[in-house]
Amino acid sequence: MSNHTSGACTPRPLLEPLEHMHHEGGAFIHRIQSMQNHVIISRGATPLSGRVTASDVKPAYAQLTPEAYRHAITKFKQALTTPERPTGEPVFIYDRTPGELENFRSSDSFILPNHLSQKGWDTLHISGSASIASLEQVQRLHPTPERPVVVLDVREESHAIVGGYPCTWRLGNNWANVGKSRNAVIADEQSRIAALKQQPTVEIIHRKDAKHGQENPRKVVLKNPDISSEEDLVKSTGAEYLRLMVTDHMGPRSEDIDLFVAMERALPEHGRVHIHCGVGQGRTGIFIAMHDMLKNAHHVSFHDLIERQLAFNPGRALDFNKDVTHEGRANLRNDRLEFISLFYEYAKQNPKGAPRSWSEWLADPNTPFQQR
Repeated sequence: MSNHTSGACTPRPLLEPLEHMHHEGGAFIHRIQSMQNHVIISRGATPLSGRVTASDVKPAYAQLTPEAYRHAITKFKQALTTPERPTGEPVFIYDRTPGELENFRSSDSFILPNHLSQKGWDTLHISGSASIASLEQVQRLHPTPERPVVVLDVREESHAIVGGYPCTWRLGNNWANVGKSRNAVIADEQSRIAALKQQPTVEIIHRKDAKHGQENPRKVVLKNPDISSEEDLVKSTGAEYLRLMVTDHMGPRSEDIDLFVAMERALPEHGRVHIHCGVGQGRTGIFIAMHDMLKNAHHVSFHDLIERQLAFNPGRALDFNKDVTHEGRANLRNDRLEFISLFYEYAKQNPKGAPRSWSEWLADPNTPFQQR
């Protein structure tokens, strides 16, 4: 969208160079981006061969036993296999109509029910939503140099903003980019956006109709629309932007977790993070919970933290009792819940992501198990 304007001032870099990052100084986002220019190891999920998983454990939201804990450490330090990428050319869809509800929520305005733990909630400064499509979505976060905002885009799939519509190039399960390196995903997205800008008209299909294979799907045809990457739109508001390549329906790669932890370490006290995926439920809810864990796992139990996250986040990404066997992705869901259980242990031992990164913690053979 070439004509975007904003009265927001240019943000200052977030903090000085991080002592725990093996890169020299520079602005915060430059440092983060410099860590992203390597090929990402394939990441996926495999069945647990009868081992206990998060969804199998009934009491108190899958508290890991010592045996399950050791198994999870071994499992997540490895590069797991990715699911197979669907064949065919991705369909260009719109996620929702401009102005439609997009699952926005903010911890600053959300009042937790009295029976839930309140510890640390007032300093979370976290928000989440579905995909970003307008300046107003970012401007309502009020980014300023004194109170910087980082928009954390956790979508692996290529996407763009076209005439105010949040759009995605989609294949089955939203896996059009599964198994690709970061550089390959970015190159794919940039190439597709450049091609769109050469078209006098752009046709986009409704997400749900495309997903369910409707013969006559709802569609929108736009003539000479403004077209932008999300990164360009976000930065035009004065906010900062960080992209993580998280496969839909799955937990994040270790490399992306390390980037997330590095961002959390660098975020100043009054900074805030806005997280989004496509719909604003699954991946968004997982990363909001991870943010809460890094800040509060040392004094909020796993059960209490998951309880308040279930109250805050729409959907059931953190519901350990949800049955998804019929969806054909039960193993992926089990893996993601097993991951979030293990990440709590990491956060409890490394408040605010220090002293060790996620990868360093996994690699340490002496990493202790702490009963919650």
